[in-house]
Amino acid sequence: MGRYTGKTCRLIFMIVLAVVIFFAEIIAGYMGNSIALVSDAYNMLSGLLSLIVGLTSIRLSRRPPSSRSTYGLPRAEVVGALANAVFLAALCLSVSLQALQRLADPDIIDDPMLVLIVGALGLAVNVGGLFLFQDFSCCCRGKGRQRQTSCKGAAQETKQKDEENKGEEKRSQPLNIRGVLLHVLNDALGSVVVVVTSAVFYALPLEKKEQCNWQCYLDPLLTLLMVALIMTPTLSFFKETISILLQRSPTDLQLSTILEDISKIHGVWGVHEMHVWELIHGRNVATLHIKCADMSAFQVFSRQVRKVFHQAGVHSVTIQPEFEEGCSGPPSFFNYHIKQPLYHEFFFFNFLAVISWSS
Repeated sequence: MGRYTGKTCRLIFMIVLAVVIFFAEIIAGYMGNSIALVSDAYNMLSGLLSLIVGLTSIRLSRRPPSSRSTYGLPRAEVVGALANAVFLAALCLSVSLQALQRLADPDIIDDPMLVLIVGALGLAVNVGGLFLFQDFSCCCRGKGRQRQTSCKGAAQETKQKDEENKGEEKRSQPLNIRGVLLHVLNDALGSVVVVVTSAVFYALPLEKKEQCNWQCYLDPLLTLLMVALIMTPTLSFFKETISILLQRSPTDLQLSTILEDISKIHGVWGVHEMHVWELIHGRNVATLHIKCADMSAFQVFSRQVRKVFHQAGVHSVTIQPEFEEGCSGPPSFFNYHIKQPLYHEFFFFNFLAVISWSS
């Protein structure tokens, strides 16, 4: 279809539509004096920015490996997802402050019909966006280009081919698209709040001179409820992206079980320096040292070791043999490492960076 595929054209159409709805909501929100519609407009803007970040990170993550980026740039997707999570959390905080201010100084919606119409249009766009991005996420599962290299004597890099990995890699949505979905879900909830509050004011109109009653508090209270609903998955999503960037081991892997299975393989004398981490969500990587008698013994059991990892969901494994002739005694299995979350170090170094910048 030329330069753009049908999927890309639909996404570009969604971006243009989001821009139009943003300006319509921001104008109608201030004209109708609706904090919910104004916050929904900024939600729409944040969703637009998150979509741009997501698409950019997808393009970067599809770049092939090079001499400077031997894995390619698959973690651009994770960085984009983290940016979306931080941006969404900041947006929720800003909307919460506006809602609290409206609770302290309640006011009526001046033009509920205008707010209702624009809010309904925004809701329709957001619901369409949910279906669009859900479909898009199913088509964005990258087909990782994996290479198999070997080094005589010292280390052996073993990676399963794409044909072997089909159907066995974890089927999951790209993290950055999940971030976009969170933004669109936030927009949809905001549009629901707008429609509900404006419908109440339209059905039970209040004059400007009348004293505010429970209707005036409905707008900010529902906005705070929306923020509470969206913050829980946002924080969970933020934690997941941080775990990947800190190279924590996948939570669904039992390394003790993997080590036990390797220990049962004939010819394996010992295992140490075993590391397992997530390169990106759904793509696990492992390295380990194995003690054995000689190269012939290593060639015999190395395929079995790879099979153990492959069955556990780790399809990129680097095995370094260590030859020890005449080794006696029971096999030794020690010093395997599970990448643990280092959230305290992450925030500590960021705190030091802020202090250094401010000084």
